[in-house]
Amino acid sequence: LKKLVRMDPGRPTFRWAENGEPEVVDYIGGKAQIDAAKAEGVDQILWVGSMGGTQSDNFLNTIGDGNILLWKRKAEEYLVSSAGDGMSYTIVHPGGLLDKPEGKRELKVDVDDKILDTDQRSVPRGDLANVVVSCLGLKEAYNVAFDLASLDEQEGEG
Repeated sequence: LKKLVRMDPGRPTFRWAENGEPEVVDYIGGKAQIDAAKAEGVDQILWVGSMGGTQSDNFLNTIGDGNILLWKRKAEEYLVSSAGDGMSYTIVHPGGLLDKPEGKRELKVDVDDKILDTDQRSVPRGDLANVVVSCLGLKEAYNVAFDLASLDEQEGEG
């Protein structure tokens, strides 16, 4: 019976597929995208990352010992150091993505994961998409990184 019923469920285990580790996907793959964009003369790279990159002890870094946010942040650092010579960047760090209607919540913007210290740490996918598209070609968004979340519908004005 002990073999059939685990008395201490513990934490689920997780393994990455070969070449699916965050270092390969997020960092090496990210660098390849940045290098390709720069080689093609792209004016602006708009990068969607994740909040939590300043927190080495963030839960996402412990999944499968993959350091997910660490590798995402390293790719962003590479992007920032690659900017110049006519190429700019905009980095958006959304909170948890929600399958909720867009345009109904007040959006919050901050930096350095300060939003993670609040109760409202998520954003509808459509609102993230609208922010990303709005940043394209917007000079005020050049060479900027920011975090994005939203208030609950009843709290914000939309």
